[in-house]
Amino acid sequence: MERDLKILLVEDMQEDADLILRYLKKEAIKFNYVRVWKKDDFIKALNEYTPDLIIADHSLPQFSGMEAFSLLKKENKNIPFILVTGTVSEKLLTKLAKEGIDDYILKDNLLRLPYAIEKALNKRKIEKLHIQLENAYRDINDSINYAKIIQDAILPNKALLHNHFRQAFILYKPKGVLSGDFYWFKEKKDIFYLAVVDCTGHGVPGALMSMLGSEKLNDAVSLTKGTSEILKRLNKGIKSTLHQSESNESSRDGMDIALCSIKIDKRILKYAGANRPFWIIRSGQKEIEEIKATKKAIGGFTEDSQHFDSHEVKLMEGDTFYIFSDGYADSFGGQNNKKLKTNSFRQILLSIQNKTMQEQEQYLDDFIENWKAGREQIDDILVIGVRF
Repeated sequence: MERDLKILLVEDMQEDADLILRYLKKEAIKFNYVRVWKKDDFIKALNEYTPDLIIADHSLPQFSGMEAFSLLKKENKNIPFILVTGTVSEKLLTKLAKEGIDDYILKDNLLRLPYAIEKALNKRKIEKLHIQLENAYRDINDSINYAKIIQDAILPNKALLHNHFRQAFILYKPKGVLSGDFYWFKEKKDIFYLAVVDCTGHGVPGALMSMLGSEKLNDAVSLTKGTSEILKRLNKGIKSTLHQSESNESSRDGMDIALCSIKIDKRILKYAGANRPFWIIRSGQKEIEEIKATKKAIGGFTEDSQHFDSHEVKLMEGDTFYIFSDGYADSFGGQNNKKLKTNSFRQILLSIQNKTMQEQEQYLDDFIENWKAGREQIDDILVIGVRF
């Protein structure tokens, strides 16, 4: 200890007290002490002297060590307590263990006293550390759970998507409480915007990026309507906010995105992507048409002037398209605990085209859970499917 150990000695005999003190000094233990042998003095010393350790004789004329321990518990003070006794019976040992006394020392074996003191003090240190860790965990957990409320509030209401597309689903499975993936959609005049975004990382860092990404997407859409220009503005907005153009020491976090704008009445879809593709399965067809993304992320090392290609798709009744993060295909599982991979994900989607979109969502969810077979999810998962 950095300061002298404060010992409350409950002992009526000065000779016995001196004996205990000699053993402590012999072991070079730095301490000061207060000696009491009456109940009222003991209670007063507990509150005024605030000892680090109590050493109590088992038998006193008007007071006992066990009474002292009962008072200590009643005062709800977590102070190490060592009992000194002349003899010990099996009945007494059982009682001491039941009461929770830290240790007992026989008077003819005071050589063990320094060890008992060190053991009792270390036990309290561990208990204190455990309490601190529990409190820290609770505080962190409370903060994360509250952050989830905020993150969920930023996500758009799924009902808005279903108001426009009766056949649509959003499979959203964060790795933890918070997610680095997020879905985003917005109405602007006759255009419905829809996006899947995969931010760098997951958990708290990913969630912070997702909130920034959502804000910057809203800003970009308020200024322009073309998918290519929206991604260009999003890239500049992320880089500007994170000061990524100013220093090599700044954050290099960013995000991948698949962005669609849809004129529902004309069935015209425009897509632009940063590392995330667009898949469409035409009605009655048994293959996936893929439109590849621009091979650049939003933010990070991407140049401020980066262009993102835009593509136009004419949709027909019964066509189904998908945009998604990489979490589903990258999930580990199966008998050999291998990655599912993109080709397997393609085959799964092709195999469920006879199902409604709600049934597809349930199938995809059940499949990935069975695939993981109880293993930890390694990344956030987000898949959006829409059928015209």
